[in-house]
Amino acid sequence: MFFTVFRRRGAMAALFAMAMLPGCATRLSEGLTDDGEVRQVVFPPLSSATRPEGIFPDRAVLREVEPGVRKSHLLQWFGPPHFSEGIAGVREWDYIFHFYSGGGITTCRYKVIFDAAYVARRFHWRPDECGQWLSPTLMPTKPARIAR
Repeated sequence: MFFTVFRRRGAMAALFAMAMLPGCATRLSEGLTDDGEVRQVVFPPLSSATRPEGIFPDRAVLREVEPGVRKSHLLQWFGPPHFSEGIAGVREWDYIFHFYSGGGITTCRYKVIFDAAYVARRFHWRPDECGQWLSPTLMPTKPARIAR
């Protein structure tokens, strides 16, 4: 029994350590400066997503994201990035967000760029129009709940 518990804890510690290490491509965007400016924003290919299902973010929370937020806030609100960036020592995080739109779902990419102190400074959407989903005038249209 001791060895089973030790193996489980060892595996959990290894997974945690791997999550904390920076990914292979810690800087995808070109010309990343210490203050979080970039010359050209580059999004990773969707095929490389570690969480390809993405999430439906809370729009009210997403509207509150602004320069100065910390990684801990983003982790609490949206979870870890959806690609293999890692958590510590990286300056870009990428997410896959879904929004209800009319009778369907719109999928958007969201990139957060951090400065040299790992504070969020810049936010980018792909496509650019996805930023409109933050408009307070857009009421989210959710599918009707199924009675159980």
